Amino acid sequence: MATPAMQAVNTTRKKMTKQLTGKRDDTPLHSAARAGNLAVLKDTILETDEAELHELLAKQNQDGETPLYIAAEYGYVDVVREMIQYYDLADAGIKARNGFDALHIAAKQGDLGNVVGLLYLIILLV
Repeated sequence: MATPAMQAVNTTRKKMTKQLTGKRDDTPLHSAARAGNLAVLKDTILETDEAELHELLAKQNQDGETPLYIAAEYGYVDVVREMIQYYDLADAGIKARNGFDALHIAAKQGDLGNVVGLLYLIILLV
């Protein structure tokens, strides 16, 4: 019989395996956002035409997360600030399967820098 500690280790391993094997249906932007890799994010944005970029930014993975949501969830302020330049209000407000959008997950995480950045986007676009 597995102890609670063993179950926790198994759960962690499952999460890590899921992340490493790409079972989330992440795009390159999702992966860059998850890693907080600003250089890869910028390269991907610059190498992508406008229509395709719009699709990549709005693309949701299996959990319904957009790249912006992931960056906000992980607290990568620089990544969020770079990405919000390319989002419109509708795409920035896409909700994940848990019902949260990027602004709400940043607030839930207590990440003031990302909350301010996302609110600034809303003010600019309203």
